[in-house]
Amino acid sequence: MPDTQSDSVKKDFIKYLDSLGLSPRSHKNYRSDLGYFLSWTILRIRSFGAYVESLTEVVPFLNKDLGREFKNYMTENSVPSKTINRRLSTLRHLSKFLTQSHVVDKDFAGGIENISSNYNKRPGINPVFNDFRSFLESEKVSPNTIKNYLSDIRHFLAWLENDNKQTGNLTN
Repeated sequence: MPDTQSDSVKKDFIKYLDSLGLSPRSHKNYRSDLGYFLSWTILRIRSFGAYVESLTEVVPFLNKDLGREFKNYMTENSVPSKTINRRLSTLRHLSKFLTQSHVVDKDFAGGIENISSNYNKRPGINPVFNDFRSFLESEKVSPNTIKNYLSDIRHFLAWLENDNKQTGNLTN
């Protein structure tokens, strides 16, 4: 990954953070969270066959779906809720900065809300996932395949929930 000097958008965002008068700890956390998001995003974009290596090159790929996918990735991987919310705050600041700087036209983090502290305790879903996991384990499916299957199901359910909200076809 290139250093900050060759990544003009990242460099400008760090200057923007400097202008906010954040505490040294908050500033460090924002930079760390940006690095985490950037690393995840670069890997995600590369999985589609595009070679990117900096925030400047990532900008054209930023959209609400990517932001939601990042949020889902963190929840699926049991990242603590406070960490997820802090990273989402960084994402919202980045989106605000990019919009105000006219680097992007739309707020890609708009509508991506924080999660509650009990996000992984959704009644009615976890038992089904656990039953399915147990079934797969009894069938001697590899742990990596199990993780991928469960991730695919979560992504589908998140898409379905989002699609139903948009169309007003809630089935619950």
